Amino acid sequence: RNVHKAASTHKPNNNNIRSTKMALKTTKLIFYLLSPIITISDASATTKSQLRQLPEKVLVAYTTNKCDDLDKMEKVTTAIENGVNVLIWSFHAFVVERVVQHGSKSKLKLETKLNVTNYLSYRNTLRGMGHGDTFHLVSFGGWDGKHLPAGATPEELYAEFQSYNTQNHTLDDSFVLFDGIDWDLEGNDNLHHPNNEFTLECLNQMGVLSQLMKNNGYIVTTAPPESYLDITNVNFSRFVNLTYPEPWHREFQYHGHNVYAYILAKWNDAIDLVFVQFYESYSHAAFEVNVLEMNPSEFLVGYVHRLVSQGEGLNVCFESDPSTELNNQFVSLPLEKLVLGFANGWAVESNNSEDDEVKHVFFEKHAVESAYLELNDAQMTPRGFGFWVIEEEGKNDI
Repeated sequence: RNVHKAASTHKPNNNNIRSTKMALKTTKLIFYLLSPIITISDASATTKSQLRQLPEKVLVAYTTNKCDDLDKMEKVTTAIENGVNVLIWSFHAFVVERVVQHGSKSKLKLETKLNVTNYLSYRNTLRGMGHGDTFHLVSFGGWDGKHLPAGATPEELYAEFQSYNTQNHTLDDSFVLFDGIDWDLEGNDNLHHPNNEFTLECLNQMGVLSQLMKNNGYIVTTAPPESYLDITNVNFSRFVNLTYPEPWHREFQYHGHNVYAYILAKWNDAIDLVFVQFYESYSHAAFEVNVLEMNPSEFLVGYVHRLVSQGEGLNVCFESDPSTELNNQFVSLPLEKLVLGFANGWAVESNNSEDDEVKHVFFEKHAVESAYLELNDAQMTPRGFGFWVIEEEGKNDI
Protein backbone atom coordinates (compact mmCIF):
# COMPACT_ATOMS: atom_id res chain seq x y z
CA ARG A 1 0.00 0.00 0.00
CA ASN A 2 1.47 3.33 -1.08
CA VAL A 3 0.40 5.85 1.52
CA HIS A 4 3.31 8.23 1.02
CA LYS A 5 1.93 9.86 -2.10
CA ALA A 6 -1.64 8.71 -2.38
CA ALA A 7 -4.25 11.36 -1.65
CA SER A 8 -6.54 8.58 -0.49
CA THR A 9 -5.90 5.07 0.72
CA HIS A 10 -8.83 3.57 -1.17
CA LYS A 11 -6.25 1.65 -3.14
CA PRO A 12 -6.50 -1.81 -4.70
CA ASN A 13 -4.73 -4.15 -2.30
CA ASN A 14 -3.35 -7.44 -3.58
CA ASN A 15 -1.45 -8.30 -0.40
CA ASN A 16 -2.40 -11.42 1.47
CA ILE A 17 -5.09 -10.61 4.03
CA ARG A 18 -3.98 -11.51 7.50
CA SER A 19 -6.56 -13.10 9.75
CA THR A 20 -7.09 -11.80 13.27
CA LYS A 21 -9.47 -12.29 16.16
CA MET A 22 -9.23 -8.69 17.38
CA ALA A 23 -12.60 -7.18 18.31
CA LEU A 24 -14.06 -4.54 16.01
CA LYS A 25 -14.10 -1.88 18.70
CA THR A 26 -14.81 1.13 16.50
CA THR A 27 -17.50 -0.73 14.58
CA LYS A 28 -19.20 -1.82 17.79
CA LEU A 29 -19.19 1.74 19.13
CA ILE A 30 -20.70 3.25 16.00
CA PHE A 31 -23.36 0.55 15.86
CA TYR A 32 -24.15 1.24 19.51
CA LEU A 33 -24.62 4.93 18.72
CA LEU A 34 -26.84 4.28 15.71
CA SER A 35 -28.73 1.24 16.99
CA PRO A 36 -31.67 3.11 18.58
CA ILE A 37 -32.64 4.50 15.17
CA ILE A 38 -31.45 1.89 12.68
CA THR A 39 -34.27 0.15 10.87
CA ILE A 40 -33.48 -2.92 8.82
CA SER A 41 -35.80 -4.42 6.22
CA ASP A 42 -36.50 -8.14 6.48
CA ALA A 43 -35.29 -9.35 3.11
CA SER A 44 -33.61 -12.44 1.79
CA ALA A 45 -32.15 -12.64 -1.70
CA THR A 46 -32.04 -9.37 -3.59
CA THR A 47 -34.14 -9.53 -6.75
CA LYS A 48 -34.57 -7.34 -9.78
CA SER A 49 -38.25 -6.92 -9.00
CA GLN A 50 -37.77 -6.19 -5.31
CA LEU A 51 -34.75 -3.97 -4.82
CA ARG A 52 -34.72 -2.45 -1.35
CA GLN A 53 -34.44 0.98 0.21
CA LEU A 54 -31.51 1.81 2.46
CA PRO A 55 -32.19 1.81 6.22
CA GLU A 56 -32.78 5.06 8.06
CA LYS A 57 -29.23 5.02 9.43
CA VAL A 58 -26.25 3.33 7.83
CA LEU A 59 -22.92 1.93 8.90
CA VAL A 60 -20.75 1.54 5.79
CA ALA A 61 -17.60 -0.55 5.50
CA TYR A 62 -15.28 -1.31 2.60
CA THR A 63 -13.64 -4.66 2.03
CA THR A 64 -10.88 -5.76 -0.34
CA ASN A 65 -11.66 -9.44 0.28
CA LYS A 66 -12.04 -11.28 -3.02
CA CYS A 67 -13.71 -14.38 -1.51
CA ASP A 68 -10.78 -16.50 -2.67
CA ASP A 69 -10.86 -18.50 0.56
CA LEU A 70 -14.12 -18.84 2.49
CA ASP A 71 -12.11 -19.73 5.59
CA LYS A 72 -10.78 -16.14 5.58
CA MET A 73 -14.08 -14.28 5.78
CA GLU A 74 -13.96 -13.86 9.56
CA LYS A 75 -13.30 -10.11 9.59
CA VAL A 76 -16.07 -9.41 7.10
CA THR A 77 -18.51 -11.56 9.05
CA THR A 78 -17.56 -9.93 12.34
CA ALA A 79 -18.08 -6.46 10.87
CA ILE A 80 -21.59 -7.41 9.76
CA GLU A 81 -22.36 -9.03 13.12
CA ASN A 82 -21.30 -5.77 14.79
CA GLY A 83 -23.63 -3.59 12.76
CA VAL A 84 -22.29 -2.93 9.27
CA ASN A 85 -25.38 -2.81 7.08
CA VAL A 86 -23.81 -1.49 3.85
CA LEU A 87 -20.84 -3.55 2.67
CA ILE A 88 -18.86 -2.25 -0.31
CA TRP A 89 -16.69 -4.68 -2.25
CA SER A 90 -13.57 -3.06 -3.75
CA PHE A 91 -12.73 -2.81 -6.64
CA HIS A 92 -14.31 -3.57 -10.01
CA ALA A 93 -13.61 -1.82 -13.32
CA PHE A 94 -15.04 -1.45 -16.79
CA VAL A 95 -12.45 -2.24 -19.45
CA VAL A 96 -12.43 -2.49 -23.23
CA GLU A 97 -10.95 -5.69 -24.60
CA ARG A 98 -9.70 -6.14 -28.14
CA VAL A 99 -11.26 -9.25 -29.65
CA VAL A 100 -9.72 -10.79 -32.77
CA GLN A 101 -12.35 -12.92 -34.45
CA HIS A 102 -13.38 -12.33 -38.04
CA GLY A 103 -11.56 -9.03 -37.79
CA SER A 104 -10.55 -6.88 -34.83
CA LYS A 105 -13.24 -5.34 -32.67
CA SER A 106 -13.65 -3.98 -29.16
CA LYS A 107 -15.73 -5.52 -26.41
CA LEU A 108 -16.75 -3.86 -23.16
CA LYS A 109 -16.23 -6.00 -20.07
CA LEU A 110 -16.74 -5.63 -16.34
CA GLU A 111 -13.43 -6.71 -14.81
CA THR A 112 -13.25 -8.18 -11.32
CA LYS A 113 -11.04 -10.43 -9.21
CA LEU A 114 -13.97 -11.46 -7.06
CA ASN A 115 -14.57 -15.20 -6.89
CA VAL A 116 -18.27 -15.07 -7.76
CA THR A 117 -18.98 -18.70 -6.86
CA ASN A 118 -17.51 -18.25 -3.38
CA TYR A 119 -19.20 -14.86 -3.05
CA LEU A 120 -22.59 -16.45 -3.67
CA SER A 121 -21.82 -19.18 -1.15
CA TYR A 122 -20.84 -16.51 1.40
CA ARG A 123 -24.05 -14.58 0.75
CA ASN A 124 -25.99 -17.78 1.44
CA THR A 125 -24.03 -18.22 4.68
CA LEU A 126 -24.94 -14.69 5.75
CA ARG A 127 -28.60 -15.32 5.03
CA GLY A 128 -28.44 -18.46 7.13
CA MET A 129 -27.00 -16.38 9.98
CA GLY A 130 -29.86 -13.89 9.74
CA HIS A 131 -27.91 -11.21 7.85
CA GLY A 132 -29.67 -11.42 4.52
CA ASP A 133 -30.68 -7.78 4.95
CA THR A 134 -27.11 -6.47 4.53
CA PHE A 135 -26.70 -4.28 1.44
CA HIS A 136 -23.88 -5.29 -0.90
CA LEU A 137 -22.47 -2.71 -3.30
CA VAL A 138 -19.60 -2.90 -5.76
CA SER A 139 -17.07 -0.09 -5.90
CA PHE A 140 -15.37 1.28 -9.00
CA GLY A 141 -12.05 3.11 -8.97
CA GLY A 142 -9.75 3.43 -5.99
CA TRP A 143 -6.41 5.22 -5.83
CA ASP A 144 -4.39 4.34 -8.95
CA GLY A 145 -7.54 2.57 -10.16
CA LYS A 146 -9.17 2.74 -13.57
CA HIS A 147 -11.53 5.47 -14.71
CA LEU A 148 -14.36 4.67 -17.11
CA PRO A 149 -13.34 3.72 -20.65
CA ALA A 150 -13.53 6.47 -23.26
CA GLY A 151 -16.07 5.86 -25.97
CA ALA A 152 -18.38 3.64 -23.90
CA THR A 153 -21.87 5.07 -23.57
CA PRO A 154 -23.64 4.99 -20.19
CA GLU A 155 -26.22 2.70 -21.74
CA GLU A 156 -23.49 0.25 -22.77
CA LEU A 157 -21.95 0.41 -19.30
CA TYR A 158 -25.33 -0.27 -17.73
CA ALA A 159 -26.00 -3.19 -20.06
CA GLU A 160 -22.63 -4.75 -19.18
CA PHE A 161 -23.25 -4.25 -15.46
CA GLN A 162 -26.68 -5.85 -15.80
CA SER A 163 -25.25 -8.79 -17.72
CA TYR A 164 -22.70 -9.38 -14.95
CA ASN A 165 -25.06 -8.65 -12.07
CA THR A 166 -27.96 -10.83 -13.23
CA GLN A 167 -26.03 -13.86 -14.40
CA ASN A 168 -27.50 -17.09 -13.12
CA HIS A 169 -25.11 -18.56 -10.58
CA THR A 170 -26.92 -21.62 -9.21
CA LEU A 171 -29.84 -19.38 -8.21
CA ASP A 172 -33.00 -18.31 -10.03
CA ASP A 173 -32.91 -15.69 -12.78
CA SER A 174 -34.28 -12.92 -10.55
CA PHE A 175 -31.22 -12.87 -8.27
CA VAL A 176 -28.73 -10.02 -8.56
CA LEU A 177 -25.20 -10.11 -7.19
CA PHE A 178 -25.13 -6.53 -5.91
CA ASP A 179 -27.68 -3.99 -4.69
CA GLY A 180 -25.90 -1.13 -6.40
CA ILE A 181 -22.64 0.66 -7.11
CA ASP A 182 -20.21 2.98 -5.38
CA TRP A 183 -18.15 5.60 -7.21
CA ASP A 184 -14.63 5.83 -5.80
CA LEU A 185 -12.74 7.10 -8.85
CA GLU A 186 -9.64 8.98 -7.72
CA GLY A 187 -6.21 10.06 -8.95
CA ASN A 188 -2.85 8.43 -9.54
CA ASP A 189 0.58 8.49 -7.89
CA ASN A 190 2.12 9.60 -11.20
CA LEU A 191 1.41 13.34 -11.31
CA HIS A 192 1.38 13.22 -15.12
CA HIS A 193 -1.00 10.27 -15.37
CA PRO A 194 -4.15 11.04 -17.40
CA ASN A 195 -6.34 9.91 -14.49
CA ASN A 196 -5.28 12.99 -12.54
CA GLU A 197 -7.81 14.75 -14.74
CA PHE A 198 -11.44 13.66 -14.71
CA THR A 199 -12.50 14.05 -18.30
CA LEU A 200 -15.89 15.56 -18.92
CA GLU A 201 -16.83 12.35 -20.70
CA CYS A 202 -15.97 10.29 -17.62
CA LEU A 203 -17.98 12.56 -15.31
CA ASN A 204 -20.97 12.39 -17.63
CA GLN A 205 -20.65 8.61 -17.86
CA MET A 206 -20.69 8.43 -14.06
CA GLY A 207 -23.70 10.73 -13.80
CA VAL A 208 -25.88 9.23 -16.52
CA LEU A 209 -25.05 5.68 -15.41
CA SER A 210 -25.99 6.68 -11.85
CA GLN A 211 -29.36 7.86 -13.13
CA LEU A 212 -29.89 4.65 -15.10
CA MET A 213 -29.03 2.62 -12.02
CA LYS A 214 -31.36 4.65 -9.84
CA ASN A 215 -34.19 4.45 -12.36
CA ASN A 216 -33.89 0.66 -12.23
CA GLY A 217 -34.03 0.39 -8.46
CA TYR A 218 -30.34 0.22 -7.60
CA ILE A 219 -28.48 2.04 -4.80
CA VAL A 220 -25.80 4.54 -5.91
CA THR A 221 -23.18 5.96 -3.55
CA THR A 222 -20.06 8.09 -3.91
CA ALA A 223 -16.88 8.23 -1.83
CA PRO A 224 -15.06 11.50 -2.55
CA PRO A 225 -11.84 12.25 -0.71
CA GLU A 226 -12.33 15.39 1.36
CA SER A 227 -10.86 17.69 -1.31
CA TYR A 228 -13.01 16.20 -4.08
CA LEU A 229 -16.11 17.55 -2.28
CA ASP A 230 -14.87 20.31 0.01
CA ILE A 231 -17.57 22.31 1.80
CA THR A 232 -14.99 24.98 2.70
CA ASN A 233 -13.93 25.65 -0.91
CA VAL A 234 -15.87 27.31 -3.75
CA ASN A 235 -13.30 26.47 -6.42
CA PHE A 236 -13.85 23.82 -9.07
CA SER A 237 -11.43 21.81 -11.15
CA ARG A 238 -11.50 18.49 -12.96
CA PHE A 239 -7.82 18.03 -12.04
CA VAL A 240 -6.83 16.16 -8.88
CA ASN A 241 -3.10 16.96 -8.79
CA LEU A 242 -3.55 20.26 -6.96
CA THR A 243 -2.50 21.62 -3.55
CA TYR A 244 -4.39 22.76 -0.47
CA PRO A 245 -4.20 26.38 0.75
CA GLU A 246 -2.92 25.57 4.26
CA PRO A 247 0.73 26.50 4.88
CA TRP A 248 1.47 22.81 5.34
CA HIS A 249 2.95 20.26 2.95
CA ARG A 250 2.43 22.45 -0.10
CA GLU A 251 4.63 19.97 -1.98
CA PHE A 252 1.79 17.44 -1.79
CA GLN A 253 0.06 17.75 -5.17
CA TYR A 254 -2.69 15.16 -4.95
CA HIS A 255 -5.70 17.18 -3.85
CA GLY A 256 -8.76 18.13 -5.87
CA HIS A 257 -11.17 21.04 -6.10
CA ASN A 258 -14.71 19.69 -5.84
CA VAL A 259 -14.68 17.44 -8.89
CA TYR A 260 -17.49 15.30 -7.43
CA ALA A 261 -19.65 18.42 -7.09
CA TYR A 262 -20.25 18.21 -10.85
CA ILE A 263 -22.08 14.91 -10.41
CA LEU A 264 -24.14 16.18 -7.49
CA ALA A 265 -25.00 19.37 -9.37
CA LYS A 266 -26.46 17.45 -12.31
CA TRP A 267 -27.62 14.11 -10.87
CA ASN A 268 -28.18 14.76 -7.17
CA ASP A 269 -31.39 12.75 -7.04
CA ALA A 270 -29.56 9.67 -8.35
CA ILE A 271 -27.07 9.61 -5.44
CA ASP A 272 -28.15 7.92 -2.21
CA LEU A 273 -25.06 8.38 -0.02
CA VAL A 274 -21.94 10.56 -0.02
CA PHE A 275 -19.09 9.01 1.99
CA VAL A 276 -16.60 11.84 2.69
CA GLN A 277 -13.06 10.56 3.24
CA PHE A 278 -11.71 12.66 6.13
CA TYR A 279 -8.59 10.46 6.06
CA GLU A 280 -7.41 11.81 2.72
CA SER A 281 -3.69 12.51 3.00
CA TYR A 282 -2.94 15.97 4.43
CA SER A 283 -6.63 16.82 4.59
CA HIS A 284 -8.20 19.83 6.27
CA ALA A 285 -9.26 17.41 8.99
CA ALA A 286 -5.68 16.22 9.50
CA PHE A 287 -4.39 19.80 9.60
CA GLU A 288 -6.99 20.99 12.10
CA VAL A 289 -6.73 17.98 14.40
CA ASN A 290 -3.08 16.92 14.08
CA VAL A 291 -1.41 20.31 13.60
CA LEU A 292 -3.71 22.93 15.14
CA GLU A 293 -4.68 20.39 17.83
CA MET A 294 -8.40 21.01 17.56
CA ASN A 295 -10.47 18.64 19.65
CA PRO A 296 -11.44 15.87 17.19
CA SER A 297 -15.03 15.83 18.41
CA GLU A 298 -15.26 19.60 17.92
CA PHE A 299 -13.99 19.22 14.37
CA LEU A 300 -16.74 16.73 13.50
CA VAL A 301 -19.45 18.82 15.12
CA GLY A 302 -18.09 21.95 13.46
CA TYR A 303 -18.06 20.28 10.04
CA VAL A 304 -21.72 19.32 10.30
CA HIS A 305 -22.71 22.69 11.76
CA ARG A 306 -20.97 24.46 8.89
CA LEU A 307 -22.72 22.26 6.34
CA VAL A 308 -26.09 23.00 7.93
CA SER A 309 -25.35 26.75 8.18
CA GLN A 310 -24.64 26.72 4.45
CA GLY A 311 -28.05 25.25 3.75
CA GLU A 312 -26.76 21.65 3.66
CA GLY A 313 -24.58 22.17 0.65
CA LEU A 314 -21.80 24.23 -0.88
CA ASN A 315 -21.42 26.96 -3.49
CA VAL A 316 -19.21 25.95 -6.42
CA CYS A 317 -17.70 28.16 -9.14
CA PHE A 318 -18.20 25.90 -12.14
CA GLU A 319 -17.75 28.80 -14.56
CA SER A 320 -13.98 28.58 -14.03
CA ASP A 321 -14.22 25.51 -16.31
CA PRO A 322 -16.38 26.54 -19.30
CA SER A 323 -16.40 22.96 -20.59
CA THR A 324 -18.86 22.02 -17.83
CA GLU A 325 -21.45 24.41 -19.26
CA LEU A 326 -22.64 24.95 -15.69
CA ASN A 327 -23.30 28.24 -13.97
CA ASN A 328 -21.82 28.96 -10.56
CA GLN A 329 -24.36 27.41 -8.24
CA PHE A 330 -25.30 25.90 -4.92
CA VAL A 331 -24.77 22.13 -4.75
CA SER A 332 -26.93 20.24 -2.29
CA LEU A 333 -25.35 17.85 0.23
CA PRO A 334 -28.19 17.03 2.62
CA LEU A 335 -27.53 15.35 5.94
CA GLU A 336 -29.71 12.44 4.83
CA LYS A 337 -26.99 11.55 2.29
CA LEU A 338 -23.91 12.36 4.37
CA VAL A 339 -21.71 9.55 5.67
CA LEU A 340 -18.68 10.58 7.74
CA GLY A 341 -15.79 8.44 6.56
CA PHE A 342 -13.09 7.36 9.01
CA ALA A 343 -9.85 5.39 8.97
CA ASN A 344 -9.24 2.50 11.34
CA GLY A 345 -5.95 1.19 12.74
CA TRP A 346 -3.86 1.67 9.57
CA ALA A 347 -3.98 5.47 10.06
CA VAL A 348 -2.41 5.23 13.49
CA GLU A 349 0.43 3.15 12.10
CA SER A 350 1.09 5.51 9.19
CA ASN A 351 1.08 8.53 11.51
CA ASN A 352 3.78 6.91 13.63
CA SER A 353 6.20 6.71 10.73
CA GLU A 354 8.99 9.27 10.64
CA ASP A 355 8.07 11.01 7.38
CA ASP A 356 4.28 10.75 7.70
CA GLU A 357 3.96 12.11 11.21
CA VAL A 358 0.61 13.86 10.74
CA LYS A 359 -0.43 12.70 7.29
CA HIS A 360 -3.77 11.09 8.18
CA VAL A 361 -6.37 11.93 10.78
CA PHE A 362 -7.57 9.22 13.12
CA PHE A 363 -10.68 9.80 15.22
CA GLU A 364 -10.72 7.93 18.52
CA LYS A 365 -13.97 6.19 19.40
CA HIS A 366 -14.72 8.55 22.29
CA ALA A 367 -14.46 11.53 19.89
CA VAL A 368 -16.92 9.93 17.47
CA GLU A 369 -19.29 9.12 20.33
CA SER A 370 -19.12 12.62 21.77
CA ALA A 371 -19.70 14.25 18.39
CA TYR A 372 -22.64 12.01 17.56
CA LEU A 373 -24.37 12.62 20.88
CA GLU A 374 -23.95 16.39 20.51
CA LEU A 375 -25.23 16.34 16.93
CA ASN A 376 -28.13 14.11 17.96
CA ASP A 377 -29.12 16.60 20.66
CA ALA A 378 -29.02 19.34 18.03
CA GLN A 379 -31.01 17.17 15.58
CA MET A 380 -28.20 17.41 13.05
CA THR A 381 -27.10 13.80 12.69
CA PRO A 382 -25.67 12.59 9.37
CA ARG A 383 -27.10 9.52 7.63
CA GLY A 384 -24.35 7.46 9.19
CA PHE A 385 -20.69 6.60 9.53
CA GLY A 386 -18.27 4.43 7.61
CA PHE A 387 -14.70 3.26 7.51
CA TRP A 388 -11.90 2.03 5.29
CA VAL A 389 -11.10 -0.86 5.52
CA ILE A 390 -12.31 -4.14 7.12
CA GLU A 391 -9.03 -5.96 6.43
CA GLU A 392 -7.23 -3.52 8.76
CA GLU A 393 -9.59 -4.12 11.68
CA GLY A 394 -7.65 -5.13 14.78
CA LYS A 395 -4.47 -3.33 13.72
CA ASN A 396 -3.07 -1.44 16.72
CA ASP A 397 -5.94 -2.95 18.75
CA ILE A 398 -8.43 -0.74 16.87
